[in-house]
Amino acid sequence: MGKLYVEFNNGVPRFACSNCSHCTSKMGISLCNVKNRGCCGYFPKFTLVEIHRMSKNLEGLTILERIVNNPATKIESYEIKVSGIFDQQAYEAYRNQDKRIIDPGYVEDTSIFFKACPFVKGGFGCTIPPEFRTYVCNFFICREIWENIDNEMYLIYNKERERYMRWLRWENDSLKGFLEEENINLVKDYNGTIAFLQGIEVTHYDFPELPAVIIEEDGWFRGA
Repeated sequence: MGKLYVEFNNGVPRFACSNCSHCTSKMGISLCNVKNRGCCGYFPKFTLVEIHRMSKNLEGLTILERIVNNPATKIESYEIKVSGIFDQQAYEAYRNQDKRIIDPGYVEDTSIFFKACPFVKGGFGCTIPPEFRTYVCNFFICREIWENIDNEMYLIYNKERERYMRWLRWENDSLKGFLEEENINLVKDYNGTIAFLQGIEVTHYDFPELPAVIIEEDGWFRGA
């Protein structure tokens, strides 16, 4: 039995799950050299919203510098993409063997088993504070959890997540529009773009404090 709930970090919401510390999800299977990484096989993409937040204080700027200095980081005009660990050789060997050795279940892209985010620490979790993480990192909950909570609460959580996602898109488009008006971006003038974002006030979405949900692991199965 576990608990799903909303947590706030300096005004930034995220879905938190008490089961993550002892993850048994299909998404948590790791066949790369980073073990016990949970579902952190995602390669993060930091949008202007996250970059804006990081630009506003020393802790955030330190995290941003760490991201930018990562060898697999690619700075694009309005976002920063980071590639993580991918054991390509082991993945190819896996594809050529009997896949029944590992039952992928609902996971269609089995390369995820061989990937890890560069900012995850095995047995610890994400090393980036929640307020600076990507939307995906803060709001991803594995299918096993969704299928073992009450259907009504699933709909409530999912609806609020979608509302927040729409706001994030609007906020990101607004920041992009400001930069376009100034004719600057992260590629043309990285330092100038960060300085410009520092001068813009951070706005926060009024995410509701949803009631915590008990996860009945052996209980009712919601289905796909």
